Amino acid sequence: METENPLIEWHYSEQEWNEFVDIEKANKKEDNIYFGIAILLIVPFGLMYYRDTTYLIGILFAIPFAFLIPFLRMKFSYKHLQKNVLKPHVLIFNDYMMINYHKIEVASKRRRIKSLKIIDAKNNKKLLEVDIQWATRKGPTNDEFRILIPENKLSEAEKLIEDFYKSDN
Repeated sequence: METENPLIEWHYSEQEWNEFVDIEKANKKEDNIYFGIAILLIVPFGLMYYRDTTYLIGILFAIPFAFLIPFLRMKFSYKHLQKNVLKPHVLIFNDYMMINYHKIEVASKRRRIKSLKIIDAKNNKKLLEVDIQWATRKGPTNDEFRILIPENKLSEAEKLIEDFYKSDN
């Protein structure tokens, strides 16, 4: 059996990885707060319109979901964001990423990479943002995975992005 070569292989110090996890968890927490607020704003009016409920019933129905859904997203979707990992590393392949032994599917019959870009983070860090998209009954949805780019690996990240957009055309 032939083993697949990674497109990217990055290793981090434990301190570097822990700093990244703090930054990324803060990013995800902020995203989930906005998501919960959107649920609180949209669901009551949707229920009032489609189910002829009162605003009070709509808001009482929305509150548990506004807290539960973001909490579950953080708990199950971002298992790779753990601190104090022994020998933290990231491997990126054509169809998946391995982040500290957690496999994240990025390209298959169900999923595709929508975009890749480099973004600035706190403490002058650079992150590779991988935007994954998949189809649902109500249309496409997506999620972002951000990965710390080691200081000496910025050119590798830029080449990965360049190669992705060349092959996408």
